[in-house]
Amino acid sequence: MPTDKNDLAQRIAICRPEDTVRGFIFKSVYGLVEQRMGNTGVDRLLQQLRVNKLPVDFFSYPSADFLRLLYAASDMLEPYYPSVEEAIRACGAATVTGFFKSYVGNTLVKLIGMNDPKRLFSSVDTVYSTLVSYGKRSYEDLGPGRYRLDFQGDMQPVYFHEGAHLEALRVMRGNGKVTGTVLAINHVQYLHEYT
Repeated sequence: MPTDKNDLAQRIAICRPEDTVRGFIFKSVYGLVEQRMGNTGVDRLLQQLRVNKLPVDFFSYPSADFLRLLYAASDMLEPYYPSVEEAIRACGAATVTGFFKSYVGNTLVKLIGMNDPKRLFSSVDTVYSTLVSYGKRSYEDLGPGRYRLDFQGDMQPVYFHEGAHLEALRVMRGNGKVTGTVLAINHVQYLHEYT
């Protein structure tokens, strides 16, 4: 089943002109399409979005453009995953891989370390502020192996961040579970659990 275009329209409607996403986040999604579908998939996606070239890693681009990319890519990737929601999660996971390979992500890992999810995610607002210009995020420790993240003013779908957070846990701990609870179109809480 394809992505919900009404949902996409509602998310684009809440984007402000100053809401931006770094280019390497875009490139991570294009990279997943290339991995699954080859260069022809990327070319098809660029044509569909009426884009002439890939974004530059550390330039900032409109968040509405990223939403269009995410939903179009997820539709193209759906045959490779059990559902379109899983395709969106895969796009989120790909952005984490891209982040850890980036200069900013690499520097952050050196400062924070890679084996303690709480240490990384307790700085969630700082980390996300290097990636996007919108939203506020907070962290709440819930005891051993559990914490909650609160994302407000973030127009990305719940599945996208679930995929990103789960991939970060996988990279750091090898396992984990992330459950998003939608409170509003731009307000979601994410429960992280790991052993």
